[in-house]
Amino acid sequence: MERRPHATYMLYELRRFRVLLIVPLTRLLVELFRGETPALRRYETALAGLLVGYIVAKWLACRYHLAASKSGRFHTVGVRQGLFLRRSLHIAAEEAASVEIERTPLLWLFGGRRIRVNTAGLRRRSDVQLYLSAAQARALFATGNGTRRYRAARWPVLVMSLTGSNAAVGLLTVAPLLNRAGRLLGNAVTPDVVGLVDRFISTGLPPTLRLVANVLVVGWAVAALRSFCRYVGFSAQREAGYLQLVSGLFTRRDVLIDCNKITTLELRQTLTMRLFSLYTAVITAAGYGRDIGTRPVLIPAAPARELAHGLDRLLPEYPLCSSLLRPVRGAWKRYTAAPVLWLMAGVGLWFLGAWWRTVAIIWTGFGLWWLLVRLLGLRQAGFGCTREAIALCYPRGLAFYHVYLPDEVLDSITITQSYFQRHRGSCTVRVRCFGEKKRTHRLWGLPYDAVRHMITT
Repeated sequence: MERRPHATYMLYELRRFRVLLIVPLTRLLVELFRGETPALRRYETALAGLLVGYIVAKWLACRYHLAASKSGRFHTVGVRQGLFLRRSLHIAAEEAASVEIERTPLLWLFGGRRIRVNTAGLRRRSDVQLYLSAAQARALFATGNGTRRYRAARWPVLVMSLTGSNAAVGLLTVAPLLNRAGRLLGNAVTPDVVGLVDRFISTGLPPTLRLVANVLVVGWAVAALRSFCRYVGFSAQREAGYLQLVSGLFTRRDVLIDCNKITTLELRQTLTMRLFSLYTAVITAAGYGRDIGTRPVLIPAAPARELAHGLDRLLPEYPLCSSLLRPVRGAWKRYTAAPVLWLMAGVGLWFLGAWWRTVAIIWTGFGLWWLLVRLLGLRQAGFGCTREAIALCYPRGLAFYHVYLPDEVLDSITITQSYFQRHRGSCTVRVRCFGEKKRTHRLWGLPYDAVRHMITT
C-alpha cells in the first residue's frame, strides 16, 4: 500500500530555499529587536506563499511503499515523487547495501525520522531519502539481538575528541582560559594570582598571537564537543552478515550495513592518541558515506587490546596481512622533505618582521608537529601483499594509518621509480581501491625487488 511521507518532509524541503528567505527573516528580526512591530511586505508575503504552496504540493504528490523481502532483513522500497517531473525509483532488498535512520533534534520534536537507503552504485547522494514516523522507521528493517556486540567506553571517546580536534591548538589555550576563569569566578580567584600565572604562561607571546589563540581555541572546543556528542554512547552489533552501528547524543544515527559491501578497514591514530595508545577503526562500505556528515566509524576510540577484541567480534572473517616490507634506510629524506620545506618557509616569515612573526610562530609550531608525525610514521611504515589482502602502514597528514584491503576490491597497484630511487633500489607504491570515494594510498621508499617479488607471487 502506498503512503505519504511524514510531515517533517516539508520542513526539510523548506530549508533548501533558506537563501531566498534569509533577507526577509533578517529584517523581521532587526525590527523585533528595535521594538517595532514586524510585518511582511507584499512581495515577501507572495514569495513565502508560493514556496509553502509548492512544498505542500510536493508532499501531497510524494508516495512510497514498502514490501517485505524473502530474507526478512531489509524491505523493498519504492518511491514516486516530483510535481512537474514525476520520478519513480524501486530498490530491491537484495540491492540495498546500507540503510540509515537519522533522528535530529528537529525530527525528534515532531516524531519523525529521516531514512537513507543506499546501493553499491557510485552516486554522489543517497539513492532514496524518506521521512517516516518513528514507528514506521523501526519497522523498515528487522533487527535482531546479535550476540556479538561492542560498546565504546566514554573515556577513550573523550580523549579522542579532545586530542583529535586540533590538539596542537590546545597548547595555546591556557592563558585565555585563565583570563576567562578570573572574570567568571571573580572573588573566588584573586585577579592578581590569575594575572601572575597568565604572565608566566604567555611570556614572549605578542598580543596578536593571544587574539589568534582565542579564535583557534573556540574552533577547537566546538569541534571537540561536536565529536564527543557524535560518538558518546556508540555501540556496534554483528548479526549474520550485517553490521548495525548506533551513535549520537542529540542527532541519533542507526545504520545497517551489509558486511559483503565492506571494502576497506582503516585504523587511524593521531600523535596525541598515540600517547594514550588509542586507535580509531573506520570502514569503507560501498553505498555508504556519500552524504555530508556520514562517517562509517566502526570503533571510535579504544586501546589496542580492546580494539582487537572488538574487531574479532564484529569482523571475524575480514582478511588481514601481517608480513610487511619496511622502507629502505634513505627513505627518511622523502618523508621529511615537505615538513622541512614548511619550516624553512616559517623562518623566512620571521625575518619579514611586524605581525608576520606571529604568523611565523604558528607556522613553525605546525611544521614541527608535522615533522614529528612523519618521523614516527616512518618507523612503522610498511607494505604487505598476499592472495587474500593488502596492508599499508604510512603517515598521512597529521595521523598514522593502518589500511587493510581485501584482494577483490583492489583496482590497481602501481610501482614507480624516480632517477634517484633507481640508484637506491627503492620505489613508490600506489594502491587504488574501489569504494564510494576512490582513494589512492601511497607509500614511499620501499625496496623495489622485494615489492615486485611480493606482488607477482
